Amino acid sequence: LREANTALSASLSQALSHFYHNAEVWAAFSQEVRSRAEGLNALRDFLSTPAGFLRSLARTMVRGSMAPFVPDLPTPPAVTEPDITIPPPVVSEQPEPPALTDAMIAESSIPLPSAQADHTSALQPVTLRSPRHKVLFVAGEPESPGVQYRCIRNAAACLRAGHEARWKPCADVNPDDLSWADIIILWRVEFSGHVDILLQLARKNGADIIFDTDDITFLPHLARFDIIDGIRSIGATEQRIETVFTEIRRTLMRSDLCIAPTDTLAGLMRINKPLTYTVPNTFDADSLRRSRMAMRKKQWMGSDGLVRIGYATGSRTHQRDFARVAGILAKLMLERADLRLVLFREPGNHRPVLLMNEFPELTPVSDQIEWRDMVPLPDLPEETARFDISIAPLETGSLFCNAKSELKFFEAALAGVPSIASPTAPFRQCIVDGVSGFLADTPEEWETALRTLLENPDLRRRMADAAYHGSLWYFGPQRQALVFDSILEGLGGEQAAARASELQIARGAYRGKGLPDVPPHEILFHQDRMDEAAVTVIITSYNYEAFILEALESVRAQTIELLDLVVVDDGSSDDSIALIAAWMTQHSARFNRLILLKTTVNAGLGGARNCGVTHAETPFFLPLDADNRLLPDACASLLAATNEMTAYAYPILEQFGEPTRHKVLGDKPYHPMQLVAGNYIDAMALVAKWAWAAAGGYYVSRSAMGWEDYDLWCSFAELGLQGTHVPEILAEYRVHRTSMTSSVTEQDAHKQRVVELVESRHGWIKLVQKAAKEREKVS
Repeated sequence: LREANTALSASLSQALSHFYHNAEVWAAFSQEVRSRAEGLNALRDFLSTPAGFLRSLARTMVRGSMAPFVPDLPTPPAVTEPDITIPPPVVSEQPEPPALTDAMIAESSIPLPSAQADHTSALQPVTLRSPRHKVLFVAGEPESPGVQYRCIRNAAACLRAGHEARWKPCADVNPDDLSWADIIILWRVEFSGHVDILLQLARKNGADIIFDTDDITFLPHLARFDIIDGIRSIGATEQRIETVFTEIRRTLMRSDLCIAPTDTLAGLMRINKPLTYTVPNTFDADSLRRSRMAMRKKQWMGSDGLVRIGYATGSRTHQRDFARVAGILAKLMLERADLRLVLFREPGNHRPVLLMNEFPELTPVSDQIEWRDMVPLPDLPEETARFDISIAPLETGSLFCNAKSELKFFEAALAGVPSIASPTAPFRQCIVDGVSGFLADTPEEWETALRTLLENPDLRRRMADAAYHGSLWYFGPQRQALVFDSILEGLGGEQAAARASELQIARGAYRGKGLPDVPPHEILFHQDRMDEAAVTVIITSYNYEAFILEALESVRAQTIELLDLVVVDDGSSDDSIALIAAWMTQHSARFNRLILLKTTVNAGLGGARNCGVTHAETPFFLPLDADNRLLPDACASLLAATNEMTAYAYPILEQFGEPTRHKVLGDKPYHPMQLVAGNYIDAMALVAKWAWAAAGGYYVSRSAMGWEDYDLWCSFAELGLQGTHVPEILAEYRVHRTSMTSSVTEQDAHKQRVVELVESRHGWIKLVQKAAKEREKVS
């Protein structure tokens, strides 16, 4: 039997190879027939449309002779039958299966159907599909930087969401890849005979086909010099680009649904494919890490006395875009000898990316232009961090430019650089004008924005911080994983589509809850050893000189080796600052980064915490009130319980100090719907910075202080961000009469304001305890 099966398998493999060969031959023939048919249609349109004929005649007079192409019908290929031998079946002697006994039926894990009435036989069985998918990203331009944004990082997002994913150049995709994948995402793939076979085999295997592109590359009628200036500047012809767009459009039309990096692009796709999602370009953990380290090094080294305006274009497709600002830049550079314009050139031949002969106004200031060699995408953060201001001019009236993504904005933000951008639709969605960047359209607006940032270094820093906070969630890997998960799960049939659609509709744009409110503050102590810790402890203190040293010592005793510490004094009137500064000087060797901040005016608990988080340069932070203490394993144990998708991890707290009825806090397991009745998680939790940014930070309200942590957990629940419980006692909560909870939060009038604020921000909570609590006493 084994020998017969081996022979049969070999024969079937031979037949399958033969059939694949025939399929390739006929697919090529089919493509040729379609091409000839399209040629005939084009010729018919050419001859029947006077305007088209006259335009072509005019081009002929300028460029030379013209001979219309008249296609003929290709000869069908010959197809041969495979020469295979099917061996006769071998029937082996098999024992009769044992009869099922009642006991065996009862023990079976598969339920048997009960007797049904005849009318139930018309019901269709429910088809179950694996909840996890296998996703193949196919790159049409595998050598371009776009493959990082649309294939590699998106494949990582699918993996992060629990699916299997891989990517391949289109030319390398083979039948094994197509038999493995149940979802195929085609990025910038031009239709061809190879792609036709790819699609046929994918559909035969039941795969869903998703089309993706990051520019308007699927509307052939837009392939004109007057619409896309880049066609001219890269030396292409309208006809060539129109052909490319036509083939990409053919791929789009053969897909089941689409994804696009901007809402504008998605809207154009929906004209032909109503099922289209916006899936933005994103950064990854490595680009974030390198960007923030480059920013820290620049801050530590200090200014060299120059101010740099950077234009980080990587292709010769932005001549008309840059022309909008060239004259203004030249004017400012003539006025300021310290001003530098950073532009890029090709390495080796040093050919500028911009065609500089089109900008004669820059000739008088050519010695103030810094030319930098283009670098691979992974090395871009170090180049971007050299800028003081990043510019992203675009033709705002161009549909093509309005579909472009926000790359220049969020990559500059990660490196601590503020941006001025043209008010295209994507930039208007991600930039809060005057807060996280400037939007400028007219020459006057560009000049005003540039002068404002050039003259105000502190504004540049604050604007860059806001841009960074606004980018961490929407352009981050965690949101991308959640977005892909909902899209992929919606492809599992009608019931799955209904559930996924409910979630997507409830999420809306899923852009987070606004920018964190960071009050004005100053830095009193700053140390940075340029290492990369995973956790920052943030201590907030207000007139706690009696307790602050205990809190600091509990942080110094942490078993985690590499640790950052930020202390925020919220306008204390006692000797807290002197104590903290002296302690930091004495124990600076223990910490990687060590920072002491002081708010300009008393900002309240939420404002002070937001100041501290702004200066945290680690994936996680742990807030610690100055009257509480951490146990030595707190940071290490909480960090060990997290992964890339963890928004926060909370431990059990042991109460100490004055007598209390409850010995521990935070002993309940994680379930976000427990928050409906009230808070059960203390502020002493390890929180992901990206999650804090997604929630808009801690709320800031001195008149309603006290529930900042509860509000944050509720915001996480609304965004679908996961928490985790670490059932270990890892911190100590001090009970005393002068604590903020006792002296402020649980006072009648104040408690009423706190409840009203949090209920107005989270309408789904149904608080069990609204009145101020009486002070607990041990009987």
